[in-house]
Amino acid sequence: LESTPSRPACFVFSSVFIVRLDTAGMDITTRCTLGDPNKLPEGVPQPARMPYVSDKHPRQTLEVINLLRKHRELCDVVLVVGAKKIYAHRVILSACSPYFRAMFTGELAESRQTEVVIRDIDERAMELLIDFAYTSQVTVEESNVQTLLPAACLLQLAEIQEACCEFLKRQLDPSNCLGIRAFADTHSCRELLRIADKFTQHNFQEVRGSTSNSSTGIFGLTPPLSLNSTPR
Repeated sequence: LESTPSRPACFVFSSVFIVRLDTAGMDITTRCTLGDPNKLPEGVPQPARMPYVSDKHPRQTLEVINLLRKHRELCDVVLVVGAKKIYAHRVILSACSPYFRAMFTGELAESRQTEVVIRDIDERAMELLIDFAYTSQVTVEESNVQTLLPAACLLQLAEIQEACCEFLKRQLDPSNCLGIRAFADTHSCRELLRIADKFTQHNFQEVRGSTSNSSTGIFGLTPPLSLNSTPR
């Protein structure tokens, strides 16, 4: 590197020491701050640089990978859920779900299988969660929340669990709060359980008078939950 009288040459030999040559050829060794090994000493011209981070890249990448999935291209696993076969990529499933990450990176037999049977999960709920892994989007609604939440619990998708619990919080009503409370307790949704308890206490008379909360009411219902009341 050439030097000029107005701009001494600078060589970075390590993350700690910098050697400068002055106009007389004498070397002057200085020490950089350890907290920022790339920072040059005061007085040394800083090189031009422009860090760039793409906001579009993650979304566009997922869109392409999802397109590959829909065309069954580069898929390396097929999830068998009931009578349904869902084609997917192990790396996407592992990145999204600790359940799949443990399955595919450990010594389980599934890590070597091209078809993996998933039991104790609703077919449609699994489809919704796989779609979420590729699109970052899912719609929680009355018709799917009772299957979506257990599926999210199984796959350890905390974000979807929170979304389901938030949906149920908004549906709390004297006619369904005990059923929602029981559902929250079954799936270890502590925050939803706390909110349902609090709601029940604050609306005790209405809850007690509701026929939907009798022993033969919502506790005995199978999906979907009785959420016909106006959301709060």
